[in-house]
Amino acid sequence: MLPRLTSLSLAAAIAMAGGCAATPDSAPPDSGLTPSYSLTNTYWKLTELDGAAVTMAPEQEREVRITLTDEGKVHGFTGCNQVMGGYTLAGTALRFTQLAGTRMACPPPVMQLESAVLANLNSVTGYRFDGEYLILLKDGAPVAKFESVYL
Repeated sequence: MLPRLTSLSLAAAIAMAGGCAATPDSAPPDSGLTPSYSLTNTYWKLTELDGAAVTMAPEQEREVRITLTDEGKVHGFTGCNQVMGGYTLAGTALRFTQLAGTRMACPPPVMQLESAVLANLNSVTGYRFDGEYLILLKDGAPVAKFESVYL
């Protein structure tokens, strides 16, 4: 009788462990689950500007990024300086307002990147998502692409 109970206990333990393996956390990424990013309260890292890939220059302090808050504020880093300001949102229409930043000087390539980032942010009229990417648009045409970053 004892060996039979041991076998049944072992079989039950294996069955229970197998049932635990299929949890929602193990679902494949393309299973239609709701994305864990949103326009607001997401760290958006710049990956493209005017169709060209953006990489960090050796003298660059950190990556270009923005975060939009639920309160209509934007803050981030434009390559050399901090940026802050506001934004307005109506559906997929997006406009950045009153952008301001610190005024530290950086090497020319980083300053050129910063100028281009600020010019593009000031020109934005809308947005769309492409997977986990935020595409900023000017009159329907992409001007910047940001990737959501998990912290």
